[in-house]
Amino acid sequence: MSRITKLAQQLTVVKDLGPERDYTERGRFRKVISTMSAHKLGMLSVNLATALFAAPLIVMFFILMTMYETSSIAEAGLNFSGFIGIGYGLVDNTVEGINIIYGIRQDFFLYFFTPGMMILSIGCAGAYHCIRNWMWGLDVKPKHYFRGIKLHWWKFLIAFTFMGLVGTNAAYSTIELMRLMSTVGSASAGIWIWCITALLIGLLTVLFMGIWLPMSVMFKTSYRDGIKNAILCFLIFAIQSVLVTALMIAPLFLTMINIINYLIYVMMLFYGGSFYMACNISFGMFIGDMTLNSLYEYEQKQNERRGKDKSGKGGKRKADDRTAAAQIAQPETGESASGGQAEQASAARPSAPKQNKGGGKGGKGGGKRPHYRRK
Repeated sequence: MSRITKLAQQLTVVKDLGPERDYTERGRFRKVISTMSAHKLGMLSVNLATALFAAPLIVMFFILMTMYETSSIAEAGLNFSGFIGIGYGLVDNTVEGINIIYGIRQDFFLYFFTPGMMILSIGCAGAYHCIRNWMWGLDVKPKHYFRGIKLHWWKFLIAFTFMGLVGTNAAYSTIELMRLMSTVGSASAGIWIWCITALLIGLLTVLFMGIWLPMSVMFKTSYRDGIKNAILCFLIFAIQSVLVTALMIAPLFLTMINIINYLIYVMMLFYGGSFYMACNISFGMFIGDMTLNSLYEYEQKQNERRGKDKSGKGGKRKADDRTAAAQIAQPETGESASGGQAEQASAARPSAPKQNKGGGKGGKGGGKRPHYRRK
């Protein structure tokens, strides 16, 4: 028995909430593009609504943090002209300036990143719900955004809080390593181990959430079963998860280029968030169709096949089951099963006809016509 088969046997099999469809369909990325094209206005609305919940993160890390760094350097009165060959007697404060800047960045991540992710989770719960329906070919109205928040807010809050804590740890350790390398020129083994471990945990968290987030809005299971299924699916599709995550993260590196970064920011504001969530849901649909939905369909076919086999070999058993149901529906008469069925058949027919002794309207020529007694 292969490793994948062993993992698949541990899944809690359940069908997703979507309509019946071909679980082996191809062209998942083309479906994302076609869905985005068919619902341009809706995708824009969902993206802008979610951007409102992302506003605290955007303001804190892209505006206030830069302003605070500049003001802190100015208030400290640091001098950075010690090595330009003029100004005899001046002291260079580059190291102090680096410590101040990196310290501010560590404080911002420590105090504001996780709360910002918690706020963002509320908007993502509604966005995932709407985009899921579009990917299934269903209609979406504005109320579905708030319905998604009502249904999934607590699951997304737990997930984004965990991602916020993991991201804070990874960012804090990375900034600390950069600070030491910039000021001292080296870092201890403990710092290196802390940074590498934090980054690995962050990578695994991103890979896992890339599966669990779409599956949490696609399947109705307990929280424990949902976590277990996501872990097992990640172990089954580990290579695919790494490749898809790498392709989704790669465009973000373009923000390091000064000319292109503003274009990336504008795209993210209008359609970028919806596009990333649609890709994530498409990948979740692929995994769900290949595992849970396929296993559910296979079990249903097996149950139907067993039922046909039983009907061919054990017709008497089905008759006994029907008789037992009839006996439950009415009081026992002490008769056999066939007698009970005969009694039901006779009760369904009208009572035996009686001769009309009075004639009258019985028929022409004074003939007697039987009539049925009204019950």
